[in-house]
Amino acid sequence: MTKLAPVWVVETTFGPEPGPAYVLASRLGCLFRRVRMEMLALDSFLEERREPGLILTSGWRSGYAALRAGRRAGCPVVWCVRHEGRSASMLRSLPFDLVVAPSPAAPTARFCPTLGPMTLSSPAVLARAGKAWQERLEHLPHPRVTVVVGAGAYRTQEEALLMGKKLAGLVNRQGGAVLLVVRDDSKPDLTDAFITGLSETFLLVWRQGEPDEDPLAGFMACSDCVVAGGGDSALLAEVCVVDQPVFLMEREQDLRGVRGRLARRLVEEGHARFLEHSLAPWPRTVLDEAGRVASVLRSRWSL
Repeated sequence: MTKLAPVWVVETTFGPEPGPAYVLASRLGCLFRRVRMEMLALDSFLEERREPGLILTSGWRSGYAALRAGRRAGCPVVWCVRHEGRSASMLRSLPFDLVVAPSPAAPTARFCPTLGPMTLSSPAVLARAGKAWQERLEHLPHPRVTVVVGAGAYRTQEEALLMGKKLAGLVNRQGGAVLLVVRDDSKPDLTDAFITGLSETFLLVWRQGEPDEDPLAGFMACSDCVVAGGGDSALLAEVCVVDQPVFLMEREQDLRGVRGRLARRLVEEGHARFLEHSLAPWPRTVLDEAGRVASVLRSRWSL
């Protein structure tokens, strides 16, 4: 396959949330074409266009449609899974040239596990966001602490208030500021209680539903550390792209499900720590799974 061979991305839907195949394609450093699954059934579509050199896909129906197109074009097909849940043995048995999925299992020639879901967040995205936000945030004192909360960050108003006060105390010891992003504001009374707890520190707040775009990337790029509470696995993977310390607001015993398993793995591998009594940094590596997998694909198929 030459460097000019096209990459196709085949997914079932083209909604506001990019699928894992699209996320991976965006990190390959080459042009790619998004193809609707239904178009692959038309002979005229395949005949009138240059055959792909690599197909990235996600979802069951689009995956098998992509397999048929890949066999016809004689090109590899990579199937990308968004969430953990399927067993590694089942994923390894699928007829794709490579399966990319969140999993604690070991890699094989046809299976590439990731630590959490791949996201559009990347060091390059953060660098661009940092340039855009640097001037707007320069009046805030250091250390700046980005706090992002999603669904389930706290269960009661009392718990939210105490969490806010605890965090404000840690920040105030060093004369810093909090940059708060509320990703899920479906329970505004809990959000209000959390903000009340934080109110004794320098505070900048963005809440879901406000007219401006989500500033999380810019906040993180201009901060000295990140604190995450609640949300899903994708949020954890997104914040761990930063090269600053990452803290988890929940207690370890409160973690549940897929997100809980990922949080524990992130702590075990040094990507994050539970928030206790300090915001002190420690040596950690950037978690950029989409970038890592893209490097695997470029090396294997000479993209």
